[in-house]
Amino acid sequence: MWRKLVNWLRGYLAVQIKGNAPERFINLCYNKKILIWNLKRVEEDYRFYIQAKNYKKLKPIAKKTGMIPRIKEKTGLPFYLHRYRTRKAFFAGLLLCCILVYIMSLFIWDIQILGGSKYTPEAMIKFLKENEIYTGIQKKKVDCQEIEDEIRLAYNDIGWVSAEIKGTRLIIKITETNMPAPARGVREPSHMVASKNAIIVSIITRAGTPAVKSGDVVKKGDILVSGIVTVKGDFDEIFKNELVVADATISCKSFYDYADNFSMNYIDKEFTGEKKVGYYFSVLGKKIFLHNPSHSYDRYDIIVNENTLHVTETFYLPFRYGTITVREYNEKKRTYTEEKAKEIANKKLQRYLKRLTDNGVTILDHNIEITIENNSCITQGRIIVEEPAWEYQKVQDSEWRIEQTDEYN
Repeated sequence: MWRKLVNWLRGYLAVQIKGNAPERFINLCYNKKILIWNLKRVEEDYRFYIQAKNYKKLKPIAKKTGMIPRIKEKTGLPFYLHRYRTRKAFFAGLLLCCILVYIMSLFIWDIQILGGSKYTPEAMIKFLKENEIYTGIQKKKVDCQEIEDEIRLAYNDIGWVSAEIKGTRLIIKITETNMPAPARGVREPSHMVASKNAIIVSIITRAGTPAVKSGDVVKKGDILVSGIVTVKGDFDEIFKNELVVADATISCKSFYDYADNFSMNYIDKEFTGEKKVGYYFSVLGKKIFLHNPSHSYDRYDIIVNENTLHVTETFYLPFRYGTITVREYNEKKRTYTEEKAKEIANKKLQRYLKRLTDNGVTILDHNIEITIENNSCITQGRIIVEEPAWEYQKVQDSEWRIEQTDEYN
């Protein structure tokens, strides 16, 4: 494969020889170290391929042997360029285009955030920019492992994150959770302590010393699994304390108090049907408007539809284009009916419950009441749940050091 590419770049010829001494001709080529390949007989003649630069070397051999070499075919880049030599500007432009594409492939031109609900893509992109990760940065300056560590450190409720570079895209996937970070994220010896008041449902300890059992009532800050493992001697005396990162699967019964309220009065947008559309394009992050319809009306909504040019699914370019649609509306004061208000309140409650279940919380029961009082819709109550309500707490020196006593004192 490599030899074929080299021959194509250098150019090669299909040569047919005619005469009475083909064997001598071929032997002399071999002696002169002239490379020929794909030698085959064509009726009374012989045909083979030879590099274009070696064709002139055949003349003295042909004269000596009485053979007549004729060029039957020319193949390769030099002949292609010669054929289209009048189109130098085209090839120069093509070469320049290839260079630009290569240069652009060295940068990140699109950042995609997947999996977040609490933290919007805009918020995460702002966080990345504050940490000097932005569209237009060189790929060699992007450390995916460092990005993952920074996000975990900044957001305690993001339990899993991955960052990877695909082509000119940086793709970050996150999973939000109220569960504590896994043990591999903690390096110093630590206890597992209750993050809230709860009842222990079950506990399976893998490392450390369990301090509670199923059915125990614990308060926030109580040690559930100690990071101190006591080693005792033959006579049940404490020999030493070993420090570990406590590790266990703990399930706790606890609760969340839910409260929400909103006014029965609201402002409704009544669209007039009037709208204006503007167009823009963006180069290297700089927006250029062909027509900007903003501020066309006193009250309006803006809808932006943006697209990024890309060669493939992973090769994005620093060029974007889009439309801005401005829709006029008038404000109307309205009041919810009791039925509609309770429907809205229930939808908000269901979204809250879904966030809990998405974060690994099991809903056992809930007693939520929706009432209409003083022109407000009030939702309040308690949600009984089962969850791993714990967090890490570093082991302090004063907790594990053993004071050695003198047996004569």
